[in-house]
Formats: sequence, C-alpha cells, structure tokens
Amino acid sequence: MTRSVNGRGNSLLHNQEVHSAFISDEARESGTVSPELIAEAVTYLHRDGILVLENAIKADHLSELEALLGPEAEQIARDPDHHFNFGKETRNMDQAPPLIPELMFMDVWANPIAVGILTAIFGPSPVCHYANGNTALKAKGRQPVHSDIEKPHPLYPFAYAINIPLCDTSAENGSTEVWVGSHRDSCVDQHTKYGAGEYGLTIRSELLSARRQRSPPIQPSTKKGSLIIRDIRLWHAGMPNKTDVPRIMLAFVVQPKWFQAPSKVLLPLKAKPLVERWRTETGLEYAAQWVDGDVDHRKVNSDEVDFSTGNVRLLGMEELMHQPAE
Repeated sequence: MTRSVNGRGNSLLHNQEVHSAFISDEARESGTVSPELIAEAVTYLHRDGILVLENAIKADHLSELEALLGPEAEQIARDPDHHFNFGKETRNMDQAPPLIPELMFMDVWANPIAVGILTAIFGPSPVCHYANGNTALKAKGRQPVHSDIEKPHPLYPFAYAINIPLCDTSAENGSTEVWVGSHRDSCVDQHTKYGAGEYGLTIRSELLSARRQRSPPIQPSTKKGSLIIRDIRLWHAGMPNKTDVPRIMLAFVVQPKWFQAPSKVLLPLKAKPLVERWRTETGLEYAAQWVDGDVDHRKVNSDEVDFSTGNVRLLGMEELMHQPAE
C-alpha cells in the first residue's frame, strides 16, 4: 500500500515511523544545538508529535540510576497507596528519579540538546512542571489509549514530555505504544471516561477504530542513551513488559513560561543551587516546590498533576480549543 507522509485519505497510511536524530559525542558533551538539528527536530515534532534523540545522554548516568531504581521497583509496587496508571492490573506505575543532588545529572534533568530544541519552539525560559518516571513491571495487561491532557487545551504545542528510558526498549519489555501524528487532530472532545471514571479519560473507541484503518499504532524500539521528546497531546498507551526486568523510563514535562501551568515539582532545598545552575547554563527553569529536608522519591506521585493553562487570556479563548466541525 502506498504511504503518504501527511495523507488523510483512508486509502493512504500516515507516516508510521518514529524519526531518530543521532547526537554525536562532541555535541552531547558540549550541549551544542545546531540550527540544522533544530530544523530537523521542529519539522518532525510538528508532523509526528514524537522524536528520538539517540546518544543524547551518558549511558553511565543511566546505569547508575537503574542500579538504584531497579531493585526498588517491586518494593514500591507493594505499597497499597502507590499510584498505578489506569489500575494495578496494568503493572504500570509512577517511579520518580532519586532527589539527591549527586544523582541529579544535568543531561537527565536539564538536557541541553532537548532544552535547546524546546526553547526554539516555546521561546525563552521554558519551565519544567513535572519530574517523575514510568515503570512497566512484568504484566499481561495494557493501558487504554489516552493523551496526557484531559482539559480543554490549545490545538498547537504547549507541552512536551521528555522520556528517558534507563535501558534499551522494545515491544518485549514494554516500549510505549504511540499513534504517530495523532496530536494534530487532538482535542478534549476526543475523550471519554475509562470504566467508572476513576482512572481518568481515554480516547473514544470509534476514533481509535477510524484512525487504526489509516495509521495504526507502533511500538518503537530505542537504544540506551536515547531521549524521546513527545507532544503530550499524542495518543499513546503503556504496554505489557514480558520480561522479569522492570522497564524504567523517567519523564519530565516542559511547557512555555507564558502558559502559566499550575503543577509544581517537589524538590529538596539542597538541590536549589544545582537547579539554578541548570537555568544559567541551559535556560530551563523548574516550577519548584522547595522542601527543607530530604524528599523520598519513592513517595512522589502524579495524582494532582495538571498541565492546563493558568493564562487568563488563553482561558478566555476556550472556544478555539476544539477541532472545527467537518
């Protein structure tokens, strides 16, 4: 069947590849973002809603984090109060990175390459409103298809998730299912309650069926050291991990400063000099809630996360946050 990169006809498939851009060791070490990389990244993020930056993070940093987080995963899962995404049967749960300055690596928390790309899209001083993680434990169940925004939202990019797997990922260990290009049609009207509504909203089944005919989902594989930039409007779903090893993927959500999103990142006060240095060196700010003392990363959850706007002028334009009727 013929593929059309931006086709809309049911007889043509949308592009179904997740584009990867390789970051050289030199660029990674210097944090240099070339105009050519920005052009490539912005183009594919607009078209696909997702982009992989290979070799963007030092593998040693990821190994150090996995050595700590891996053994904790099952212990956290046994906590009856811990947050699972769409129910415990999915075995897909929050698992935040350690909040110890010595383990808060800049290429993870404020990756200069990713920040440079998002600054080109959002303007100066982008803000991180979310720092957590997503772990897929061995399971048979999967998540329903959803996006990461459940309130009226603009029809243009206003939030990107930076996902950082700590290991190689594939369908075997639960790489995320993504619906490439679905962000371009995304709006709050596509949602419906999941089950009794206690787990949030999912994409309506008839929309999934229609899109599957012309652009079915994929589970891309990534190499350790990769960083994934994903438009939070993109339809996606957590998939079962068929292995005995937890698949841990860190997650940071970055938004424009002018958007005035409400969510805060819980951080220990002793990390403030580090966070301020990241802002000086990369331009990334953190919407931080500072805590005087230690913060247990194992207790961090996403129950109250809100990526919607607090901009009064934008809230007054809600009628423009719906797809036009065909």
